[in-house]
Amino acid sequence: MTIAQSLLSLQDTDQVLALRRREYREIDTELSSEGGLPELRESFEKTKIRKLESKVESARLESDLAMLKNEVGELETRLYSGSITNVRELTAIETEHSLVRRNLAQIEESIAPAEVAAEHARQQLEDLTQELSDREKSWDTRQLELRHEKAKRGTAFNELLEIRNVEASQIPDEDLARYTRLFRSNRGIAVVKVDRGVCGGCAVRLPVGELTRLRAADGPIPCSCGRALLTEQ
Repeated sequence: MTIAQSLLSLQDTDQVLALRRREYREIDTELSSEGGLPELRESFEKTKIRKLESKVESARLESDLAMLKNEVGELETRLYSGSITNVRELTAIETEHSLVRRNLAQIEESIAPAEVAAEHARQQLEDLTQELSDREKSWDTRQLELRHEKAKRGTAFNELLEIRNVEASQIPDEDLARYTRLFRSNRGIAVVKVDRGVCGGCAVRLPVGELTRLRAADGPIPCSCGRALLTEQ
């Protein structure tokens, strides 16, 4: 096998290795993400807290409402009982009564939105509870599949890497170094074929002198575009 053929074979192997490496990393990334469960659990906990807070707020409003209604009743009893004859005291009670009535009105206006918020949080938590349960069951199955596939891909990658190392060992160091540099800088294409006098890398027709030099060379030569090594087809 010529050096050019060896480089082409090595390139094929390296391209497959790059694909397998990418697939392995994608599996690893999906495993690390845990199927989005950490984010879902965080959302669940926040909603759980929000539900509790809205429930406490509704209870507080109901308590304040009952207290203010009772206070209004007591003030109105004092106002309309006829027992107060002092103008200053009567004015003070009327002022207090007006203040309490305003507070009562504000509480009454706040109760409906608070109940809506509490119901929304309850429904959202219920939906998240179901979603989390379904997602956890689904992830248990998916995780086993991914771990099996990861181990399978890892074994296949290592076996292919051994083949690659054998192929690389049969190529002179200088050619291998040039190939490695071009492979990395040209997105996995270091060696291309010349098809009917045209470079397969830059699609430029080679001068007759270049073709003659290529045919006479023991191994591939660099294309004038500087991007790839060439081998006659």
